[in-house]
Amino acid sequence: MYCYQCGKEVGDVKFCPYCGAQLDGQTAQGTYQPINNQQTQYSQPGDEPSFGYALLSFFIPIVGIILFVVWNQEFPLRAKSCLKGFVTGLITGVIGVCCIFAALGNTYSSYQDIYYDYDYDMFTNAVVEVVSYE
Repeated sequence: MYCYQCGKEVGDVKFCPYCGAQLDGQTAQGTYQPINNQQTQYSQPGDEPSFGYALLSFFIPIVGIILFVVWNQEFPLRAKSCLKGFVTGLITGVIGVCCIFAALGNTYSSYQDIYYDYDYDMFTNAVVEVVSYE
């Protein structure tokens, strides 16, 4: 008997010694169908991950999402590269904008501390004339 999950010959056992799958004993010999069969899942010969498209999608995110939508059915590995570049570019952009706002907020806060004295009292610089009551 063969394991239905990993495809190895296991004999008459309840659990596969290689992958741990529970075997019900009703799996016939020769009926093994692998779960992740790469030949049937990706039938296009030119479909492979592309660093160039991922880089393009990183720098121009709208192109990445458009290419993902167009290639998703025909070239899934290439489309996945575009999606990875898009998501990475989007996350990097959000982090960059947050850093810019934090730097601007820090600069504004420093400006407020330097040019505005928060402990300013309007009577601090007042001239007080001392008059004696004699």
